[in-house]
Amino acid sequence: MGATFEGNRPANSVSSSSEPFHDLFDGVEDLIKRVAEIDSPDIQKIRAKARVALMAARSAAQDGADHVSRRARRAAETTDGYIREYPWYALGLVTLIGFGAGVLAARARG
Repeated sequence: MGATFEGNRPANSVSSSSEPFHDLFDGVEDLIKRVAEIDSPDIQKIRAKARVALMAARSAAQDGADHVSRRARRAAETTDGYIREYPWYALGLVTLIGFGAGVLAARARG
């Protein structure tokens, strides 16, 4: 279940809420590239560790997004199945929720 990448970002980005993570990942990648020209062995070790940590963080973020997406899809399928199996119960529940919301709105006004 690997993600395809376009540039530095996964092609199947979940939403704009993940945008700060992508900006962070891009910033770290840019920093790693900028210190590439420093020949110090210590800097090279730090670069290697940072690159590994960046790859792990990207993978974890993508895995988390995939997990949330799967759970949301499963919840939607379960809800859809329930509504198809018990349409009158679902209609009654929605009616009660609407009535309750109307009562609350009327109390808030008056």
